[in-house]
Amino acid sequence: MTMQSAITALLLVVCTSATTAQTVQTPTSSASSSYSATAVHGLPGQPETSGKIVKSGQNMRLEFEQDGQAVIQILRPSEGLMYILNPVDQTYFEVRGPAVPATRSDGYTSPCVEAARMARCERIGTDTVSGIAVERWALASKPQDRALIILWDSTRRRALRQDFPDGSVMAMSFQAMEDLNGRMTEHWSIKITTPNQPANTGSWWFDPELRVVVREDLPGGEMRRLDDITIGTADESAFQVPQSWQKLDAPAAPANE
Repeated sequence: MTMQSAITALLLVVCTSATTAQTVQTPTSSASSSYSATAVHGLPGQPETSGKIVKSGQNMRLEFEQDGQAVIQILRPSEGLMYILNPVDQTYFEVRGPAVPATRSDGYTSPCVEAARMARCERIGTDTVSGIAVERWALASKPQDRALIILWDSTRRRALRQDFPDGSVMAMSFQAMEDLNGRMTEHWSIKITTPNQPANTGSWWFDPELRVVVREDLPGGEMRRLDDITIGTADESAFQVPQSWQKLDAPAAPANE
Protein backbone atom coordinates (compact mmCIF):
# COMPACT_ATOMS: atom_id res chain seq x y z
CA MET A 1 0.00 0.00 0.00
CA THR A 2 1.45 3.39 -0.98
CA MET A 3 1.18 6.49 1.17
CA GLN A 4 -1.08 8.15 -1.39
CA SER A 5 -3.41 5.15 -1.65
CA ALA A 6 -3.63 4.96 2.14
CA ILE A 7 -4.58 8.62 2.37
CA THR A 8 -7.07 8.32 -0.46
CA ALA A 9 -8.67 5.21 0.98
CA LEU A 10 -9.38 6.97 4.23
CA LEU A 11 -10.54 10.33 3.01
CA LEU A 12 -13.86 9.12 4.56
CA VAL A 13 -17.17 10.07 6.28
CA VAL A 14 -22.03 10.33 8.80
CA CYS A 15 -25.72 9.55 8.95
CA THR A 16 -29.25 10.88 9.81
CA SER A 17 -30.47 14.06 8.16
CA ALA A 18 -32.55 17.13 8.87
CA THR A 19 -32.71 19.61 6.00
CA THR A 20 -32.17 23.18 7.18
CA ALA A 21 -31.24 25.14 4.04
CA GLN A 22 -31.33 24.79 0.29
CA THR A 23 -28.38 27.04 -0.64
CA VAL A 24 -24.80 25.85 -0.65
CA GLN A 25 -22.71 27.61 1.99
CA THR A 26 -19.15 28.89 1.59
CA PRO A 27 -16.73 26.70 3.58
CA THR A 28 -15.09 28.45 6.51
CA SER A 29 -11.82 30.25 5.76
CA SER A 30 -10.03 28.82 8.82
CA ALA A 31 -10.80 25.12 8.81
CA SER A 32 -9.93 23.06 11.87
CA SER A 33 -7.06 20.74 11.03
CA SER A 34 -7.14 18.55 14.16
CA TYR A 35 -9.84 16.02 14.96
CA SER A 36 -10.48 12.38 15.83
CA ALA A 37 -13.29 10.11 14.66
CA THR A 38 -14.40 6.54 14.06
CA ALA A 39 -13.99 5.61 10.39
CA VAL A 40 -16.63 3.15 9.15
CA HIS A 41 -16.52 1.24 5.86
CA GLY A 42 -19.25 -0.92 4.39
CA LEU A 43 -19.62 -3.11 1.29
CA PRO A 44 -22.88 -4.62 0.01
CA GLY A 45 -23.69 -7.89 1.75
CA GLN A 46 -20.77 -7.65 4.18
CA PRO A 47 -20.54 -6.53 7.83
CA GLU A 48 -19.33 -2.98 8.41
CA THR A 49 -15.74 -2.52 9.55
CA SER A 50 -14.47 0.38 11.62
CA GLY A 51 -11.31 1.91 13.02
CA LYS A 52 -10.07 5.05 14.69
CA ILE A 53 -8.62 8.04 12.88
CA VAL A 54 -6.68 10.92 14.46
CA LYS A 55 -5.61 13.86 12.28
CA SER A 56 -3.41 16.85 13.08
CA GLY A 57 -2.46 19.05 10.15
CA GLN A 58 -1.12 16.68 7.51
CA ASN A 59 -0.30 13.94 10.00
CA MET A 60 -2.72 11.05 10.39
CA ARG A 61 -2.98 7.98 12.65
CA LEU A 62 -5.21 5.05 11.76
CA GLU A 63 -6.06 2.13 14.07
CA PHE A 64 -7.89 -0.85 12.57
CA GLU A 65 -7.97 -4.63 12.22
CA GLN A 66 -6.59 -6.47 9.21
CA ASP A 67 -7.09 -10.22 8.87
CA GLY A 68 -8.05 -10.32 12.55
CA GLN A 69 -4.92 -8.52 13.73
CA ALA A 70 -4.65 -5.02 15.19
CA VAL A 71 -2.72 -2.58 12.99
CA ILE A 72 -1.64 1.02 13.52
CA GLN A 73 -0.73 3.16 10.54
CA ILE A 74 0.99 6.54 10.94
CA LEU A 75 1.21 8.90 7.96
CA ARG A 76 3.56 11.91 7.96
CA PRO A 77 3.27 13.17 4.37
CA SER A 78 5.46 16.28 4.72
CA GLU A 79 8.36 13.91 5.50
CA GLY A 80 7.33 11.25 3.00
CA LEU A 81 6.95 8.74 5.84
CA MET A 82 4.50 5.97 6.62
CA TYR A 83 4.87 3.63 9.59
CA ILE A 84 3.01 0.33 9.97
CA LEU A 85 2.93 -0.82 13.61
CA ASN A 86 2.03 -4.18 15.14
CA PRO A 87 0.89 -3.34 18.71
CA VAL A 88 0.77 -7.02 19.76
CA ASP A 89 4.50 -7.72 19.40
CA GLN A 90 5.53 -4.02 19.45
CA THR A 91 7.27 -4.04 16.07
CA TYR A 92 7.01 -1.71 13.09
CA PHE A 93 8.37 -1.06 9.64
CA GLU A 94 8.87 2.14 7.71
CA VAL A 95 7.88 3.06 4.16
CA ARG A 96 9.42 6.10 2.50
CA GLY A 97 7.94 7.97 -0.44
CA PRO A 98 8.01 11.46 -1.92
CA ALA A 99 7.40 14.26 0.56
CA VAL A 100 4.14 16.17 0.14
CA PRO A 101 4.64 19.90 0.83
CA ALA A 102 2.54 21.18 3.71
CA THR A 103 -0.37 23.34 2.55
CA ARG A 104 -2.95 25.26 4.54
CA SER A 105 -6.32 23.57 4.57
CA ASP A 106 -7.91 26.75 3.18
CA GLY A 107 -5.23 27.30 0.55
CA TYR A 108 -5.56 26.83 -3.20
CA THR A 109 -5.02 23.32 -4.54
CA SER A 110 -5.02 22.27 -8.20
CA PRO A 111 -5.98 18.78 -9.42
CA CYS A 112 -2.37 18.33 -10.55
CA VAL A 113 -1.41 17.57 -6.93
CA GLU A 114 -3.38 14.30 -7.17
CA ALA A 115 -2.45 13.79 -10.82
CA ALA A 116 1.31 14.19 -10.53
CA ARG A 117 2.02 11.39 -13.03
CA MET A 118 -0.24 12.78 -15.73
CA ALA A 119 1.40 13.82 -18.99
CA ARG A 120 -1.13 16.64 -19.26
CA CYS A 121 -2.77 18.62 -16.46
CA GLU A 122 -3.84 21.96 -17.86
CA ARG A 123 -6.38 24.57 -16.82
CA ILE A 124 -8.48 25.43 -19.87
CA GLY A 125 -11.25 27.67 -18.55
CA THR A 126 -13.91 28.27 -15.90
CA ASP A 127 -17.48 27.09 -15.31
CA THR A 128 -20.22 26.90 -12.65
CA VAL A 129 -21.69 23.92 -10.76
CA SER A 130 -24.64 24.43 -8.37
CA GLY A 131 -23.82 28.14 -8.27
CA ILE A 132 -20.15 27.50 -7.37
CA ALA A 133 -17.39 28.91 -9.55
CA VAL A 134 -15.15 26.04 -10.69
CA GLU A 135 -12.16 25.56 -12.98
CA ARG A 136 -12.16 23.50 -16.17
CA TRP A 137 -9.10 21.23 -16.47
CA ALA A 138 -7.89 18.75 -19.08
CA LEU A 139 -5.96 15.67 -17.88
CA ALA A 140 -4.32 12.87 -19.85
CA SER A 141 -1.97 10.10 -18.73
CA LYS A 142 -0.19 10.02 -22.12
CA PRO A 143 0.43 12.88 -24.57
CA GLN A 144 -1.51 11.12 -27.36
CA ASP A 145 -4.55 10.24 -25.19
CA ARG A 146 -7.86 12.10 -25.40
CA ALA A 147 -8.22 14.28 -22.31
CA LEU A 148 -10.45 13.71 -19.31
CA ILE A 149 -12.24 17.03 -18.70
CA ILE A 150 -13.01 17.89 -15.08
CA LEU A 151 -14.73 20.79 -13.35
CA TRP A 152 -12.51 21.34 -10.33
CA ASP A 153 -13.59 22.95 -7.05
CA SER A 154 -10.33 23.92 -5.33
CA THR A 155 -12.12 24.81 -2.06
CA ARG A 156 -13.62 21.34 -1.63
CA ARG A 157 -10.66 19.74 -3.45
CA ARG A 158 -13.04 17.73 -5.59
CA ALA A 159 -13.96 17.35 -9.23
CA LEU A 160 -17.69 18.20 -9.29
CA ARG A 161 -17.96 16.87 -12.83
CA GLN A 162 -15.83 14.54 -14.96
CA ASP A 163 -16.32 13.99 -18.70
CA PHE A 164 -14.45 10.86 -19.79
CA PRO A 165 -13.16 10.22 -23.31
CA ASP A 166 -15.55 7.26 -23.76
CA GLY A 167 -18.60 9.48 -23.18
CA SER A 168 -19.13 8.54 -19.53
CA VAL A 169 -19.95 11.39 -17.15
CA MET A 170 -19.70 11.75 -13.36
CA ALA A 171 -21.76 14.74 -12.23
CA MET A 172 -22.35 16.08 -8.72
CA SER A 173 -25.19 18.39 -7.72
CA PHE A 174 -25.78 20.23 -4.44
CA GLN A 175 -28.99 19.14 -2.67
CA ALA A 176 -29.19 20.87 0.73
CA MET A 177 -27.41 21.76 3.93
CA GLU A 178 -28.10 18.88 6.35
CA ASP A 179 -27.40 18.13 10.01
CA LEU A 180 -25.55 14.82 10.34
CA ASN A 181 -24.86 13.72 13.90
CA GLY A 182 -24.82 17.32 15.08
CA ARG A 183 -22.59 18.69 12.32
CA MET A 184 -23.83 20.91 9.49
CA THR A 185 -22.86 19.37 6.16
CA GLU A 186 -23.39 19.86 2.44
CA HIS A 187 -25.35 17.03 0.83
CA TRP A 188 -24.41 16.40 -2.81
CA SER A 189 -25.84 13.84 -5.21
CA ILE A 190 -23.59 11.83 -7.52
CA LYS A 191 -24.75 10.54 -10.91
CA ILE A 192 -22.60 8.40 -13.21
CA THR A 193 -23.80 7.81 -16.76
CA THR A 194 -22.19 5.52 -19.33
CA PRO A 195 -23.34 5.22 -22.95
CA ASN A 196 -26.01 2.51 -23.37
CA GLN A 197 -25.97 1.68 -19.63
CA PRO A 198 -28.36 2.52 -16.75
CA ALA A 199 -27.24 5.45 -14.60
CA ASN A 200 -25.62 4.82 -11.21
CA THR A 201 -26.28 7.20 -8.33
CA GLY A 202 -24.79 7.97 -4.95
CA SER A 203 -24.45 10.71 -2.34
CA TRP A 204 -21.67 12.73 -0.74
CA TRP A 205 -21.67 14.81 2.47
CA PHE A 206 -19.01 17.48 2.99
CA ASP A 207 -18.24 19.18 6.33
CA PRO A 208 -17.39 22.83 5.46
CA GLU A 209 -15.79 23.46 8.87
CA LEU A 210 -13.40 20.51 8.73
CA ARG A 211 -13.26 20.59 4.93
CA VAL A 212 -13.53 16.82 4.81
CA VAL A 213 -16.00 14.31 3.40
CA VAL A 214 -17.91 12.88 6.36
CA ARG A 215 -19.99 10.37 4.43
CA GLU A 216 -19.98 8.79 0.99
CA ASP A 217 -22.66 6.46 -0.39
CA LEU A 218 -20.98 5.40 -3.60
CA PRO A 219 -22.57 4.06 -6.77
CA GLY A 220 -22.47 0.28 -6.42
CA GLY A 221 -23.35 0.28 -2.72
CA GLU A 222 -20.01 0.95 -1.02
CA MET A 223 -20.24 3.28 1.99
CA ARG A 224 -17.67 5.25 3.98
CA ARG A 225 -18.37 7.59 6.88
CA LEU A 226 -16.90 9.27 9.95
CA ASP A 227 -18.76 8.88 13.26
CA ASP A 228 -18.17 10.48 16.68
CA ILE A 229 -16.15 13.40 15.33
CA THR A 230 -14.30 15.31 18.06
CA ILE A 231 -12.44 18.51 17.23
CA GLY A 232 -9.35 19.30 19.29
CA THR A 233 -5.58 19.31 19.33
CA ALA A 234 -4.07 15.85 19.08
CA ASP A 235 -1.13 14.68 21.19
CA GLU A 236 1.88 14.69 18.89
CA SER A 237 3.02 11.39 20.41
CA ALA A 238 0.19 9.78 18.44
CA PHE A 239 2.30 10.29 15.31
CA GLN A 240 5.53 8.89 16.76
CA VAL A 241 6.73 5.29 17.04
CA PRO A 242 7.41 4.34 20.69
CA GLN A 243 11.18 4.27 21.24
CA SER A 244 11.21 0.77 22.71
CA TRP A 245 9.52 -0.85 19.69
CA GLN A 246 11.62 -2.95 17.31
CA LYS A 247 12.09 -1.85 13.72
CA LEU A 248 11.73 -4.55 11.03
CA ASP A 249 12.62 -4.51 7.36
CA ALA A 250 9.73 -3.43 5.16
CA PRO A 251 8.16 -6.25 3.10
CA ALA A 252 9.45 -6.47 -0.45
CA ALA A 253 7.15 -5.01 -3.09
CA PRO A 254 5.49 -7.50 -5.50
CA ALA A 255 7.61 -8.17 -8.57
CA ASN A 256 5.04 -6.64 -10.96
CA GLU A 257 5.09 -3.22 -9.26
